[in-house]
Amino acid sequence: MRHISDGIDAVYTWVNGADTEFQHELEHYRKKEAVPGDPFVAGARRFRDSDELRYSLRSLETNAPWINRVFLVTNGQLPRWLKKDHPRLRLVTHREIFPQSTHLPSFNSAAIEVHLHRIPGLSRRFLYLNDDMFFGRPVTRKDFLPWFGPQKIWVERWELPQSLTEGDLVSCWLGYNHHLLKAAFAHRTFPSLAHTPILFDRFILADLQAKWPEEFERTSAMRFRTARMVLVHVLYAHFLAARKGCRLARARAGDYQFVMFAPPLEKAIGKLANVKRLRPKFFCINDDWDRDAQTKDTILPVFLENYFPVPSGFEQNP
Repeated sequence: MRHISDGIDAVYTWVNGADTEFQHELEHYRKKEAVPGDPFVAGARRFRDSDELRYSLRSLETNAPWINRVFLVTNGQLPRWLKKDHPRLRLVTHREIFPQSTHLPSFNSAAIEVHLHRIPGLSRRFLYLNDDMFFGRPVTRKDFLPWFGPQKIWVERWELPQSLTEGDLVSCWLGYNHHLLKAAFAHRTFPSLAHTPILFDRFILADLQAKWPEEFERTSAMRFRTARMVLVHVLYAHFLAARKGCRLARARAGDYQFVMFAPPLEKAIGKLANVKRLRPKFFCINDDWDRDAQTKDTILPVFLENYFPVPSGFEQNP
């Protein structure tokens, strides 16, 4: 993987939870499938758009200009500000990548992610980002794929949870993936992954699906999050590490910052100030705000506009 003859594309997934049609469809299937009120499953924050994608694209264009094309995967929605005819932009719907149409509509990011390697025309190696991930300063290909040695994947200092039943849904979800990895690679340890862009290889993703076919199929069929689904980036990193195909690099403060936008508000604001001060290579702002949406939608765009003030070519002229 150290030599690249083709370009590296970027893939984003995106949804606009404020769209009326989307809300009606979400509520219909939530009632039909008796989905619990767990905010990790179908809470407003799972689908809320605070214009993060706009600023993530600004960060990409400014700090990762070597990216070839940008593929935006959605349910058919598009941001109002997006320049749809940008020559480096490709729009992809869920219907184009889900083999089973009965699995749609999907309100589950994990289900969508198991099919990213099916995107038509996508480069063999591509960066995958959630729209809440940002390049805080210039990065190069070598931050992911050094000239010598295997690719780099960023991890936290703590291991994946191990329990399938204790903690919130996300903890049990991570525990389930730890269970799958332990069964396959018993001799290894499994650190949690940092919330940074990750370089995927489509061929290896296909190998991953071949190793856990039932788990991938079950995940695809889950319209909403459950505790027993695959997390593609977690399995990918440790599957590849077991084959000596990547190096798991500890994410340090100067390289990476994670902001949980959650109460108390003062703490979240302090973390944003820390990001501005450190200007790390990568940062992620995770939406865990269940209170008045206006508070987050006021504070966060102001921070991001200040950090990334120059519009990208992916934005229409105002």
